[in-house]
Amino acid sequence: MRTARALPGGKRLSWALVGLSVVSALTPMTSGSHATASTDLIGGGKESAKYRYRGSEKCFMRKVNRVRASHGQRRLNWDKQLGYVARRHARTLANQGGVWHDQNLGRRVTRWRTLGQNTGAGGKCRRLFRSFMASAPHRANILGHWRFIGVGTKWKGHRLYVQTIFESRRNPGNVWSWP
Repeated sequence: MRTARALPGGKRLSWALVGLSVVSALTPMTSGSHATASTDLIGGGKESAKYRYRGSEKCFMRKVNRVRASHGQRRLNWDKQLGYVARRHARTLANQGGVWHDQNLGRRVTRWRTLGQNTGAGGKCRRLFRSFMASAPHRANILGHWRFIGVGTKWKGHRLYVQTIFESRRNPGNVWSWP
């Protein structure tokens, strides 16, 4: 099920809801979270210079770009602003042990035109990515008309929580001005 909602200024917010057995619940395309105030960044001062994607986050972004290339789609640029928003949501999911869309995504990401999200939890990157590709709405996001991607992950026990955000505009920014 895909739903789109028109917002003032020509912005489009869309989402889909899907459950899979491998992943307790997967949910793509945009909107709401309960973000925590702490960060996973090290050090003080110029922390934005120290922001780095984790291995599991890079894994998802590489897999998305490989699949897109194999389908004749342009590669997506990695965006740290989107990644930071995604990481905060993934951490909240892990801390609360559930999976849901960030219903406030359109308020957390700034200067956006069109947003999409895939949210899930399960095993390692490879297996979870296959679950996303097996779901029509998630696959539509992965192969959609985006230009930028940000991924946030958080391990809790043997479960990987992931939030993938897709956006069609460069450097959208976020309400935290990070990283």
